[in-house]
Amino acid sequence: MAMEGMVRTVLGDIAPADLGWCQCHEHVFLEKGRSFELHKALLMDDYEKSQAELFLYKNAGGSALVDAQPGGGGRMAERMVRAAKATGLHLIASAGFHKTVFYYDDSFLFRESEEQLADRFIREIEEGMLSSQMDGERRLPEKAGILKVAVDEGGLHRDATYEKLFHAAAATVKATGVSILAHFEKNSDAFEVLRFFEDAGIPANRLLACHLDRTRHDLGYHRELAAAGAYLEYDTINRLKYVSNEQEIALIQGMLEAGYQDQLLFSLDTTNERLASYGAPMGLDFILKHFSGMLEQAGVGKEILRHVMVENAARAIAIQAV
Repeated sequence: MAMEGMVRTVLGDIAPADLGWCQCHEHVFLEKGRSFELHKALLMDDYEKSQAELFLYKNAGGSALVDAQPGGGGRMAERMVRAAKATGLHLIASAGFHKTVFYYDDSFLFRESEEQLADRFIREIEEGMLSSQMDGERRLPEKAGILKVAVDEGGLHRDATYEKLFHAAAATVKATGVSILAHFEKNSDAFEVLRFFEDAGIPANRLLACHLDRTRHDLGYHRELAAAGAYLEYDTINRLKYVSNEQEIALIQGMLEAGYQDQLLFSLDTTNERLASYGAPMGLDFILKHFSGMLEQAGVGKEILRHVMVENAARAIAIQAV
């Protein structure tokens, strides 16, 4: 386990103060698999293009990012390590799981017990990541630094597989102290997840609730969740099929006006349709190069953006004993 208060990157543990500008939910590498069969935008397996995208981000001022693709769900651990060395960026890899629909029927997710899953996740964080689809035995020395979980429609109790996955997740956090990066679908309830982990002895400030700016665009609900201690990770920036940038900024302003500047995180949740190096009209540098100016015009100054993207991010993903 890392020393408490450290951030675990693929190249080793660093002090939170050394993290710098960080987007806490991105997808820069994603191999072809079940997710691609469902959504053609879920494929980023060209190393040169992904590395070029990371350099765009770095050249705009980026320093770190969390790759939210979990092991066995398309994560490309070797390429992340190679890119971290090439770019000098702090890359944080994810252990854990995505929605079960993104896995083939013979995946470890379905066949392993709660205890086996917890052991798998813990070892990825404490010993090293498994390669590719994780069904082999090859383990890298580089480690994951955060735990990805996913809540589908119907919630974490929708079936026995999700039940065991979430119990395995709780055991992993208690053993390692990593944060929980939680994917939420439309109609899924963040408070159900919050209560589940709190009942397991895991405090609310370990939960990074993702996508609620598009799946539950409700200022009152967000304020309630922030008041409980969770982080709201907004990643629908420039995803205009869900909300406009004006709506996104209004939501951010509403949270700031209520005094929740310490509970916000920003990111882009990229796919190949949102990465310039793959031919998209925007890239990983969009927040730094474009959205920052939109926020400033709306009265959200650079000091607030830095607070969210640097200070909040470091605090949110640092390992803490629970």
